[in-house]
Amino acid sequence: MWLSLTEYSNKHKVSISTLRRKIKASEIEFRLDEGRYMILDSDEASPLHHSVVSSVQSSEAPRPSLKSESFSDSGTSKESGESVITAANRLLADLKKAYTQVLQDKEEHISELKEEISDLKTLIKVLESENDRLRRGSSSMNSLDM
Repeated sequence: MWLSLTEYSNKHKVSISTLRRKIKASEIEFRLDEGRYMILDSDEASPLHHSVVSSVQSSEAPRPSLKSESFSDSGTSKESGESVITAANRLLADLKKAYTQVLQDKEEHISELKEEISDLKTLIKVLESENDRLRRGSSSMNSLDM
C-alpha cells in the first residue's frame, strides 16, 4: 500500500524530514505521484520502521556520551548542508542561464537599434539634401522675380 509522507510519518512515528532524507538516499521505496512522494508501506514493518524503532528503544537506554551525539548531529547537518549546496548550485545554474538569455536578448535589441540609427541617419541625409535642393530652387526663383 502506498502512503503519503504525512500518513507514513504518523503511522510509523517518523519525522517527514527523515523520510525525505531516506528518499534522497534511495533507502526506501517511493514513487512520485502528481508531485507528491508516496512511500511503499507493506503489511509487515518496513526496514525504515525497524531502524526507527531500534533507535527509539536505544534512546530509552542510558544516553550515549556527548561526543557520539555531536557526531551523529554533524552527519545530519552534513547531509542537509549537501542538499542546500546542491540546491544552491542548481539555482546558480538557472540564474546563469537566465542572465545569459537576458544578455543575448539585449545584444539583439542593441543590434536592431544600431540598424535603426543607421537607417535614420540615411533618411536625415536624404531629407537634408532635398531641403538644400528646395532652398536653392526657391532662391533662384526669388532672384528671377526681381
